[in-house]
Amino acid sequence: MIRILDRYIFTQLIGPFLFGFFLFVTIIAIDPMMSALQNVVNENVSMTVMFRWFLNRLPQDMIFTFPMSVLLANLLVFGRMSKDSETTALRAGGTNFFRILLPVVAFALTITIISFCFNELVVPGSNERARNIRRQEILHLTEPEASENTIMRSSDGAFVYARKVYEKRGQMEKVLLEYYDNNGILNKRISASTADWNGKTWTLKQAVLQNYTVGTLPIPVIVAEMHIDSIEETPEDFARQSKKPNEMSYNELKERIEAYERAQFMDTTEMRVGLAMKTSLPFASFFFAIIGASFGLTNNRSGAFIGFGVSILIIFIYYVLMSIFSALGKSGYIPPMMAAWAQNLIFAFAGFYIVKSIND
Repeated sequence: MIRILDRYIFTQLIGPFLFGFFLFVTIIAIDPMMSALQNVVNENVSMTVMFRWFLNRLPQDMIFTFPMSVLLANLLVFGRMSKDSETTALRAGGTNFFRILLPVVAFALTITIISFCFNELVVPGSNERARNIRRQEILHLTEPEASENTIMRSSDGAFVYARKVYEKRGQMEKVLLEYYDNNGILNKRISASTADWNGKTWTLKQAVLQNYTVGTLPIPVIVAEMHIDSIEETPEDFARQSKKPNEMSYNELKERIEAYERAQFMDTTEMRVGLAMKTSLPFASFFFAIIGASFGLTNNRSGAFIGFGVSILIIFIYYVLMSIFSALGKSGYIPPMMAAWAQNLIFAFAGFYIVKSIND
């Protein structure tokens, strides 16, 4: 009986979830679609180009529709079950609301995993492609001669920082190389005004070499020119590291933040908020499921129209809170993790309070 109940509720949620997903995606797609049509009509941009841009632009907004759809699905399903007295029959049979929520939690966690994978595997690449299409094929902007503020881990284990990377002429300016041991202790630092690539090795000019040993201060050694053949990365590899945070996966962004902080390269507060958001937003589906199921049960006359209206109100409150906490986090007023998860915690407390009230 219990397994039948779990399958019943889980399968009942699939249809409304898909309905909500396509509904919210359609609503969200209106703005980029109008922008694409304006470029086609006013700028004589090819319809094919704009269609490609639109398809690559859409996934970054689609990530927000997963929790929205979970919320609407639970409002509709539990509103109908309450209206048809199905939940009353379950309660009369001794099934408490916490037990009824188990398939809801399973469904929400499934969507959370799908949402996280989508945000990791699809969104970063699509954002980068959309940016390139807009720059090169819509605005017809030439790529900048130099990529700025590049940082990456080289093949020989060094953290390499370059103020500018000139990919076409194979040169980097204001270069810094740092080597750390397995305990994260700095062993060696090399700085140079320029680094030139001859196809096989890098040549550092006006280099300053510093070796760090325990208990002694490093003595700078100035070298007019030194060759490094242990770094296999080419100028093209370094130039590609100029991706924006929304064009990177969780691990890529995490590695960049750690590299920046290790070298004290720049303030990473805003990037840390973005990193935490990559997990908090997918998990919003879990808390929205609890809220949706609870509200669905408390409104016995909840139909599709009322369910949609309630979901819009809850979504509005959630994203207003998210914007406020995110801004506070990026400004340094609250820790990045709190900035990303505060709205989830608020909804979690509200959801479990309503569940407890219903179950009592």
